[in-house]
Amino acid sequence: MPWPAQGEAALFVDGLGEIGSFGGRSPAPMASTAKMMTALILLEDHPLGLNEPGPTITVTRADVNTFYAQRNQGESVLPVVAGEQLSEYQLLQGLLLPSASNFAEMLATWDLGGVPAFIARMNARATALGMSATHYADVSGFSPLSVSIPSDLITLGKTAMLQPVFAQIVGLPQASLPVAGVVHNLDTLLGQQGVVGIKTGHTDQAGGCFVAAADLTIDGIAVRAYSAVLGQPSALAGAFAATRTLVPALVSALHAHTVVRHDDVIARYRAPWDESGSIVASQSVTWLLLDGTVVTRQVKLDDLPATLPAGTRVGTLLLTAGTRQAEVPLVTATAIQGPDAGWRLTRGL
Repeated sequence: MPWPAQGEAALFVDGLGEIGSFGGRSPAPMASTAKMMTALILLEDHPLGLNEPGPTITVTRADVNTFYAQRNQGESVLPVVAGEQLSEYQLLQGLLLPSASNFAEMLATWDLGGVPAFIARMNARATALGMSATHYADVSGFSPLSVSIPSDLITLGKTAMLQPVFAQIVGLPQASLPVAGVVHNLDTLLGQQGVVGIKTGHTDQAGGCFVAAADLTIDGIAVRAYSAVLGQPSALAGAFAATRTLVPALVSALHAHTVVRHDDVIARYRAPWDESGSIVASQSVTWLLLDGTVVTRQVKLDDLPATLPAGTRVGTLLLTAGTRQAEVPLVTATAIQGPDAGWRLTRGL
């Protein structure tokens, strides 16, 4: 893979697992990719149906003060006014599209009554997902102490994309909010190379960060791929450039391979009475595999009786390629007739 020259990166394909990674596995600042976890927890605590606005949250004076304080720190924010009413869906739009850090704090306070409790929930959820190299110090990712690695962020992105509302929002090019007006998705790769989301991030300490999901069709097979890059130069432009290079390279390295075909002969038998036949695969298996992937086969066969109809299952072919596995029933290609009367008589059977 044409990995970026610096920072960290990882690639994942559904059904194949991690394709590869670059840059070691040292936790690095994740910037606003942290907001994927903020959104995930909100949707798990307050589920929404597609196009449902959800509960309404009223902006407080404290929320306005947070907006000014974060804006003065150079954080990504959206303007709010006291008394403004925003639905849960609109807050998630502001959180995920233009990456408003003040919306992250508003959602955290609304959900659990305060930011510290919400951060604790974020870290607990990361642990539950197996994101062992991830730690959250804030709800927005602006803190350089909020750290992760690309493979952890892909795990998070995959989980978040299972939420239909999350997937819908990150796939929007823009949204309209009461005070902020029209806001645009910072993901400028959306709609290119199959990209359907997910989340950008950038701070001086983190560099350019981007977690992407792309729906690809390779050799007629639909597959979803995920990429994540951290610590890229030139802010988001660098993160997009790295992703723009990795996704086509992944496509060119994946191909459909038929690892077993229906009626392939897997084993042969010969009986003492000189009757012989074949045991065949009862189905075909075609997988999308990275070139060079090793496919292993393990055959388990039952003891054969003296007579058996054609098409009877007599064993299993276990196929393994990376994280993929398939069990193919093995059947008799023809009936086993058994010994004739003369053979039985001459051998005392």
